Amino acid sequence: MNWLNVISILGLIGLLSWTFYYVWKNEKKQVNNNDSRNHHDDIKTVSYKLIVPLRIQAYERLLLYIERIQFPVLVKRVFIPTMTKNDFQFSLLQNVQDEFEHNLAQRLYVSEETWHLISLAKEEVMQNINAVFNDNPDAELSLIAQKLASFDNPMVEKAVRSIKCEFNSL
Repeated sequence: MNWLNVISILGLIGLLSWTFYYVWKNEKKQVNNNDSRNHHDDIKTVSYKLIVPLRIQAYERLLLYIERIQFPVLVKRVFIPTMTKNDFQFSLLQNVQDEFEHNLAQRLYVSEETWHLISLAKEEVMQNINAVFNDNPDAELSLIAQKLASFDNPMVEKAVRSIKCEFNSL
């Protein structure tokens, strides 16, 4: 055997070795990428399983808040016949604000649009409370309570629809 044949055979062996190494390396990279994708999919699944119940709970709590600030419910909960008008007004406003603050963290789980409607509903309720008291300075407490209990809340209804819509799109 001459040196030229030996060099050719060694070159061929080197080329085949490099080819096998290159193919093996690419296969290993693809397997790792698939494992990474599978791991990412697993994380998404676990996230989904954790987040959906929290979102459902947020919808429930926000819907409960909205129900509790509707005038008939709010007046019934706060009204005490022996209160002064100022105490009644303060109690109504404080109740709406306290419940809102209690549910602030639920903002994480709803859309900005729904949260905005909930905030507008709260503001509408508070403005209407102040308006009824300002428009009826000489009225008896029971008459004010009746007027408030019969008030409509259009923003409250919009907020309820938005919460239900988001819940149904889960």
